[in-house]
Order: sequence, then C-alpha cells, then structure tokens
Amino acid sequence: MRKIPDRVGEGAYEQDQDCSHDADSDHEHRRQSEELLPAWRFCQHPLNRSRTRMGRPRVRAILEQGMADTNYSSGDDFIVEFLGYRFTFNTCDFEQRVVAAAAKLGLVEANELDEDETNDLVALAAQGVIDEPESRLGRYLQRNWERVSVIGNDESLVYWLRKLVFRGAWLDHQVKRGALEVVWDETEAEFAYQHPGGRRPLLELAPVPSWHELQFRG
Repeated sequence: MRKIPDRVGEGAYEQDQDCSHDADSDHEHRRQSEELLPAWRFCQHPLNRSRTRMGRPRVRAILEQGMADTNYSSGDDFIVEFLGYRFTFNTCDFEQRVVAAAAKLGLVEANELDEDETNDLVALAAQGVIDEPESRLGRYLQRNWERVSVIGNDESLVYWLRKLVFRGAWLDHQVKRGALEVVWDETEAEFAYQHPGGRRPLLELAPVPSWHELQFRG
C-alpha cells in the first residue's frame, strides 16, 4: 500500500447544490472545505490486478475521504473511492475520462490520443507516476516532471486528473438519476448542468487550473 498526499478542494456538495442548506451555509461550508488538506490514498494489491490488452498490469486505484450517496459504475477494472462515494469503471471508460481530463487541463491539445499516449496518462492518474513511458507524451512528462507536476498555487497535475475523472462521473450519474439535466449555456457557448425544469440556476463548477503553457505539442 502506498499513500500519496494531495489536497482536496471541491466536495460533492459544490457539484450538487440541491440540498437543504441555505446559500450562506453553502458558502461557509465551501470556504471551510477549501481550507482542508486531506490525503488521497492509493492502494495496489496483488488481488486487484488483471491484465490489459497490452499485457501490462491494470491497477485498481482507491481514493478515500468521507460522505455517502449512490454510486456510478461502468465496470470493475478501476475503483475510485472519494468523499464517501465508490465509483467503478471499465477500462475504456476510465481511459476516456483520463484523456478528457488531460485535454480539459490543457495538458494535451485534444482528446484524440493514440494507445501508448493513453496508457501513459492512465498510469499517471492511477499510480501518480509514469515509470516506463510508452510514448513521446510519457517521455515529455517524465523529462519535465518538475515543471509540469505542480503549477501556480500548488496545483497538482495528478490531483486534477483524478479530480476531473471523479467529477465527470459524478455529474454523469446525477444526470442518469434525474437530479441534473444537460443544457446549452449560450453565454459560455458550451454544455452545462442545471436542476430539472430550470427551477434553479445553472450549476457552477469550480474553475480548473491550466497547463496550456506547458502543453505537450507532439
């Protein structure tokens, strides 16, 4: 078992504001949470290993913190536990979410990566490190790790990859269970989330840091 400390800023209550707290309570709760610096816990166990199509071990990553709700599931190749939720992913789903997270952060230009590049990003998200790069992207990250691992105000690349995987799955699950719906936000010219029927304002997601200046250019 290996423990990787990382800070957590956004809780699920920030993503789903349909709760019994008033606005002032929500704001104070958010402010207090942003001051906490709990740890991510990653576990690797021999019984939790299987083989990928490339013959490399597939790691089930486990992250923990406290709270509970119904859970997202697309398979059981990867397990993510965070804020009391237990999300399980099949390999394809997890890969797509990690690549989408990297694109959202500006680490890569778009979601279209080859298999080796995807494998390196999945290794980074699941293990926190790329031991044996398979692609130019992986070698770029390994070679420039001191520059890309943390930017700005202690924003960790590994943390944000994991967080966006979790956040995307959380949002998808809320849409599936009818707690949120997807709408087009004309102001931002992108899809957004709101509570059903538009009875409450569009859900505001916490902004993400940008790695665009350090983007891998191929």
